[in-house]
Amino acid sequence: MSDRREQRLEEGKSKKDQRLDDLRQILATAYGRRYMDGLLEFHCVFLSIPGTNNSERDKRLGMREAGLRIMSEIAEARPDLLKLKLSE
Repeated sequence: MSDRREQRLEEGKSKKDQRLDDLRQILATAYGRRYMDGLLEFHCVFLSIPGTNNSERDKRLGMREAGLRIMSEIAEARPDLLKLKLSE
């Protein structure tokens, strides 16, 4: 009976709420936090984007934009983790 209740609650949530709940589950583990840190580093979120080659710069700016979107979802899901990450 509780499975059916949980299913109805899940169906009532928006896709964004479901995504944020999933992200909270990922961030609740050390493995998940490490993975997300690597993802943000890969996307050059914490680096400046110098360069004279326009196509390489544009590619890195696009990667950074994707990383900033991920970071904003982390901030929405677990604001305490983002503050901790930025203070390190």
